[in-house]
Amino acid sequence: MAKKHNSQEMIETILSVSAKLFLEKGFDKTSIKDITETAGISKGAIYHHFQSKDEILNAVTEMQAQNVENMIKGWLSEMGSCTGKEKIITLLHKNFSSQEAHYLDDVMASRIKSPEFVVSYMQDMVNKDSAFIAEIIKEGIADGSLITDYPEECAEVFLLLMNIWCDPVVFKCNHAKLTRRLEFLQHMMKSIGMDVLNDDLLIKIKELLQRLYPEENNTDE
Repeated sequence: MAKKHNSQEMIETILSVSAKLFLEKGFDKTSIKDITETAGISKGAIYHHFQSKDEILNAVTEMQAQNVENMIKGWLSEMGSCTGKEKIITLLHKNFSSQEAHYLDDVMASRIKSPEFVVSYMQDMVNKDSAFIAEIIKEGIADGSLITDYPEECAEVFLLLMNIWCDPVVFKCNHAKLTRRLEFLQHMMKSIGMDVLNDDLLIKIKELLQRLYPEENNTDE
């Protein structure tokens, strides 16, 4: 028998069950029937809140993005009097080391192959995410740890290059070329007064990308 939920509980149930199934079975192999049976709810209950499986995935990724944002705010609250540069470096290390922050990466790996998703992803980075990084860069400019006349542009370019250009699925590359791209990004950021990518961080980034896309990184050119 289907369980009774209030509206918010129903949405949270659908999203948590869907996220679990997407990770276990893959997005394409998970059906609405799988979600209803696992959650113990009716198909009508799902369609009351979501028009399609794609819409559920969008809501799941938005939920994850909010969780990551809250996590980052928590990390920042622990940094006290750190400089802007130290804050960015620490956030990058924590982000690439956190399993919780990358909980849905395996699901997103399949979506990044969609041109429509990539465009939407890029727009969110420039229009939303970059503003947060830009404010920390401005702190670094004020305390002298970072030197740039273009904090907003630095934040936008950094996020685009890190998350799109260095993604082996969007721009196909093998291990050697990925390493070169990351080293170039490190060099470029340092040359414009944004020395925030140290060698240890590059290793963590490469390990994460190679775990997500082992086939792409082993492809010979």
